[in-house]
Amino acid sequence: MKVNDIIVIGGGTAGCISALMLKTRFPRKNIKIIESKNVGIVGVGESSTEHWAQFCRFINIPQLASILECNGTIKAGVYFKGWADEDFMHSLITPHSNTIGEYHRNFAHVIANELSPRRMQPAGIWRNELSLNYFSNNNDTPVNQYHFDTYALNKYLHKVCIERGIDIIVDDLCGAKLHEESGEMNSVHSSTQEYRADFFIDCSGFMRLIHEKTYGIKWVSYSKYLPVNSAIAFATDEMEEYNKYTMATARNAGWSWTIPTQTRTGNGYVYCDGFIGKDEAQREMEEAYGQSLEVAKYFRFDPGRLEKAWHKNCYAVGLSQSFVEPLEATSIGSVIQQMFCFMHYLPSYDVDTCNQRVNAIFDNIVDYVQAHYLVKREDTPFWREVKYNLKLTPGLEKHLESWKNRLPVTPDFFCPWGMFNATNYIPVLYGLGWFDVDKIREEYINYGYEVGERNEDLDLVTEEEKSLFWISHKKLIKQLV
Repeated sequence: MKVNDIIVIGGGTAGCISALMLKTRFPRKNIKIIESKNVGIVGVGESSTEHWAQFCRFINIPQLASILECNGTIKAGVYFKGWADEDFMHSLITPHSNTIGEYHRNFAHVIANELSPRRMQPAGIWRNELSLNYFSNNNDTPVNQYHFDTYALNKYLHKVCIERGIDIIVDDLCGAKLHEESGEMNSVHSSTQEYRADFFIDCSGFMRLIHEKTYGIKWVSYSKYLPVNSAIAFATDEMEEYNKYTMATARNAGWSWTIPTQTRTGNGYVYCDGFIGKDEAQREMEEAYGQSLEVAKYFRFDPGRLEKAWHKNCYAVGLSQSFVEPLEATSIGSVIQQMFCFMHYLPSYDVDTCNQRVNAIFDNIVDYVQAHYLVKREDTPFWREVKYNLKLTPGLEKHLESWKNRLPVTPDFFCPWGMFNATNYIPVLYGLGWFDVDKIREEYINYGYEVGERNEDLDLVTEEEKSLFWISHKKLIKQLV
């Protein structure tokens, strides 16, 4: 099928990213966005994974714009507070995350010697400081993850879309028309205007204008595998000092996030409404924050995905296609990966293979997110339920069986455009105390290493950090701006 004109339905983060990636890959195609003026943005902070850096490089925009244009701050990882006896972090920094072959020797050194989970990363990662030694004058930054002000991010992406020749039309779409014979989309329309195209990207968010309302594509729920289903989001004042990480704090019936931006702090509480109600969740947060809070957004969700993202001449991306939960900030990254996948199969119109790959992307995400709930704590009814009755996904259950006697390795994961692999799992599972240390130590020794010996890579980083010039995260951001 020849595709010249593409309409992206929705001008949120997913819609803008989709349009920009399509325009970059297929510059001769006519790409336009139709967005509603009545669809708001929560605007209480958003964070990225390393896939944001891939997106920036692909469409050729400077990563530094994430700070200068989007009220952004630097994200070194996710700090897990209260999930285990000792706090831990998911942050992949070389040489700690380096492999020899496929073996994570440095991670194994930490586990085999029963060192603190903090040794999975350089000591500087845990401080809200950055080294000026890593910055250069090439309009870039030494990291690949950021926190954004969602309003500012959306405004910046709109600006780039316009600069790249992507038309943005503001109209409230209310329906679609199908070809009588083929059943494919012919057009979308508002109460006053009709818009035709060869192909449609559904980024309409939870409204799911095309796949759900027009075609009735089945929703595949992951609710039996994920213990949370509700969230409140709220903003607080700008931090005195910016965290260099997203804070994920375990709470009575779930967990809360804290995301620093240059103007205010984005927060939220993700919980299971079988253990706590919305009002009680707000009271718990007010007690934790020591102040009254104004909830900007409340939503209940069924974690899952569409049975197929690509149907007829329509492709669903972002919240219209899937929603897992906010843990590990997979939303932006999954949009990027899903679009990389789609661009590969659009020229050949290989619908079935593309759908298989997209479904695998989200199975990969759910497996990884669920692994964070392999907890030992049981101090509240929610955490007792999670510890003793959480139903494992088939993928995670298979992995855990393999990892009883060894560390995860990248070949355990075959998922083109997948977001997570062995390097992501090891710091989290060790932080949760999941590994059998004796088995990991035995593997370590069989690789030819000795317990108690010096690890030159990690020791050299420790020495190097002492000679670096460190500056406050907030001070650096303010100076850059």
